[in-house]
Amino acid sequence: MTRLSTGAFAVLVAATIAAFFVTQHLKVTTPLLAGSPRPVPAVIDPLRGVPCMQGRNSGSTTISFYLLHRADTVVVSVVSGLSTDGVIVRTVSNGRHMRKRVRTPDGVFHWDGREDDGKVAPDGTYHFRVALIHQNRTIDLTGVPVKVKTSPPHPVVTSATPSLIPGTSGTHVTIQYAGNESRGGTVRIYRTDLPGGPRLVKSFLTPWNGHTAIWDGKINGRPAPAGTYLVGLDVSDAACDTGHFPPRIPPAPGSTAHDGVTISYLAAQPPLDPVPAGSDAVVQVRSPGLAYHWALSRAGTRTSIATGDSSEATLSVHMPAGRPGLYKLALRSPAGTTTVPIVASGAPQAAVLVVLPALTWQGLNPVDDTGDGFPNTLANGGPIELDRPLVGGLPGGFTDEAGLLAHLDATHHSYELTTDLGLISGVGPRLRGHAAVVLAGSERWLPTPERAALRSFVTSGGSVLSLGVDSLRRAVTVAGNRALDPTAPSRVDALGAKIGALAAKAAPVPVTVTSDGLGLFTGVAAPLAGFPSYQPVLSVAPPGRVESSAAPSGGSPAIVGYGLGGGIVVDLSVPGFGAALSSDASARQLIDQIWTVISK
Repeated sequence: MTRLSTGAFAVLVAATIAAFFVTQHLKVTTPLLAGSPRPVPAVIDPLRGVPCMQGRNSGSTTISFYLLHRADTVVVSVVSGLSTDGVIVRTVSNGRHMRKRVRTPDGVFHWDGREDDGKVAPDGTYHFRVALIHQNRTIDLTGVPVKVKTSPPHPVVTSATPSLIPGTSGTHVTIQYAGNESRGGTVRIYRTDLPGGPRLVKSFLTPWNGHTAIWDGKINGRPAPAGTYLVGLDVSDAACDTGHFPPRIPPAPGSTAHDGVTISYLAAQPPLDPVPAGSDAVVQVRSPGLAYHWALSRAGTRTSIATGDSSEATLSVHMPAGRPGLYKLALRSPAGTTTVPIVASGAPQAAVLVVLPALTWQGLNPVDDTGDGFPNTLANGGPIELDRPLVGGLPGGFTDEAGLLAHLDATHHSYELTTDLGLISGVGPRLRGHAAVVLAGSERWLPTPERAALRSFVTSGGSVLSLGVDSLRRAVTVAGNRALDPTAPSRVDALGAKIGALAAKAAPVPVTVTSDGLGLFTGVAAPLAGFPSYQPVLSVAPPGRVESSAAPSGGSPAIVGYGLGGGIVVDLSVPGFGAALSSDASARQLIDQIWTVISK
């Protein structure tokens, strides 16, 4: 090798070494890109694209930077995974010229989460790659990835305990949940036992990255009212997609097991079979560890027959001997008040059997039997437990039923008394041996055997007076302590009457007698004063035959009497009729005359 060659080689080696160190210096201490490039947002959902953090939409992401040392032409791509050998799924910019140290608009790049063919990129992690064409350099921004996530969270509340809050102060509900993707969420408390469907009554945040939250049992800073509640949960992920539990309100049946909370300050479970007069009625009392005062009175009176104090969960109340009757048991404790009915049977020689609708009382009683946060009622399909507290106190329709019995007592009409559940279970008086049966309230549900027995009672010569609205149109199965499988309402009731929709008037309309082959209206002042609403009988199926009727002007009959086999049926489906007996003379005359006709 010549001296010249040796010198040239040395210069080349020195230049190579110098270039190596310059390159390494650029890599380590002098980055080619600057401006802290990172995708915002770092998680996107190209399918939904909802408003997200920093005022952006989660449907796309933006990355920005500037060239630190020199201008260049850049190619910006999106690469799958975090490895430099990942697959390019989208070229977001090809051949853009960027000036030195100019970030906006030169260095602003957007990715809408789609591949080059327009399809949404599969869920997963991606990174941006920047190629500097003139510098022949490629920078993979693997340290600041972007994630495509198109599936919202699927939170689930796994339990809410205790499921029963007895109303004592300081009782908290522990809520366990999952599926929150290590993020915080929002607990939603819905009240579900009010008319109109579930109602959101409280919301609060959960701890970040937790699985347990605590509800203090309060709403607006005060103890929550007695009722049934459902615990829900909302969780928003990093793409700002929100998952809901339950996914819809109201939820699918059976989808919220163990997520219900019942708050009960004071409730009582009376016997719903008749109790023999002169015996003890056993009442289960739910009281939050507090003593309570009780008072027994006959329906329609204000005088207490017996009173006492107790703190026991089981209360025995001695019923007056002698005649049958409907009684009210009122309870009062520091936690609240409630009143429940007790039915006493007696007078075994009476010609008329009055039946109270205990099955309807329980069928509409909004109690969560299963802990799913929703009341179990026959109205929403059941099944229901029959042995459970009457959480609303006196059931709907009680005022009418009590008004009827108070009138019968005041006018010294003799009757036996039972409930439909007593007839079903075989406890207390039976249909046999009576001239007439008075259904004192709405027999909304009645098992098929009892429906058939009632029809047979009429066709064999008995009489039935039905005073309840929407009666005898639905069947149900009663098995042990449960009522289940209620049917949809039929247009024709169990005795063959075709029932119309409840008619409502702006003001009471006088009711005029249109026929009276049965003598139901004999001696009754005409026209009847009328009521603001009634449920008409449109027709009677053969072999039934209408013999007496009364109707408002231009309307269908509000009161109908028809023959069926050897007996008669009287439909008097007028809301408020029983309660009006204390003040409406024509209503008293009417019920007394009907009583005379059916009890012969």
